[in-house]
Amino acid sequence: MACADTKASPDWCYIDVAIAVENMVLAATGEGLGSCWVGSFDEERVKTLLRIPSNYAVVVLLAVGYAREKLDVAGKLVKMVRGRKKLEDITSSEEYGKRLTLHT
Repeated sequence: MACADTKASPDWCYIDVAIAVENMVLAATGEGLGSCWVGSFDEERVKTLLRIPSNYAVVVLLAVGYAREKLDVAGKLVKMVRGRKKLEDITSSEEYGKRLTLHT
């Protein structure tokens, strides 16, 4: 979990935490670990459970552990049904909404 001190740095605390967490992800990867950045959670519940002071915002939960070498059966089925999106479907070129054209 990564928290931001909203009083100490109200303008930059979220960006500072995001930068720090990204460096944690890179460090974990360098050590052979997998990670998952979780941004959708009940912040008030997390703050209550972990007794986090009110001036801190819970920005992200970061799961870190050993990555699976092989997907389980359920994971394989999900991957077959819902494959990866194509790069040109999730990016823009030059301006928002202008479709990226890949040259192959």
